Amino acid sequence: MLYQIKVKYPIIMKTSLYLMIMMTGILSFQACKTGKNPDELQKDSLTADSLKKAEAAASKVTTTVITTGKAIANPAKKNGRWEIIVERNRQWEEDYARMMLEKDQLGIYYRTEVKPSYPGGEKALAKFIQENIVYPETALENGVEGEVMVGFAVDERGVIYTPVIKGDRAGFGLDEAATAVVSKMPVWNPGQIKGQNVKSYFSLPIKFRIY
Repeated sequence: MLYQIKVKYPIIMKTSLYLMIMMTGILSFQACKTGKNPDELQKDSLTADSLKKAEAAASKVTTTVITTGKAIANPAKKNGRWEIIVERNRQWEEDYARMMLEKDQLGIYYRTEVKPSYPGGEKALAKFIQENIVYPETALENGVEGEVMVGFAVDERGVIYTPVIKGDRAGFGLDEAATAVVSKMPVWNPGQIKGQNVKSYFSLPIKFRIY
């Protein structure tokens, strides 16, 4: 005895099959006109669709500026004139003197007998930063001032690398501006121990001021 099995397609399935048949027909018709086979046309369609979606997603991307941190907005100084102050106080000198005269696992000394230095001295360093730093627009629009401590390493050749923020972040783009200008600095005079150039850490306080 033969049994005949009837499969009842739900309405959604019937609609899907109908659309697939229509799409196949359209692709076949376009294939005749363009000389491409249906598979190639389908790939072209998917590629075009992917590009449209990517463009739509890209148009929604916005730049986010970190505004959370220790810096505080002051409306009274909004869009004022600004300056950058680079100076190490006595406390910094005392803290540096207390650091260990030894290196870490990366071979970088915490402190050296002869500290790393910017060519030309402190005034030349302050001048370079003043001329090359970009005061963040978000900070200026909100009257934000603050001090950022940037730590970095100086290798045996005097090359600066791995600038990072030490301590709490200031926010409002000040941290990024400070590390960016440190990354641009020219070759330093490297730190020395027993007359030999060595890799060593160094910290630089950069103060953003509006007046």
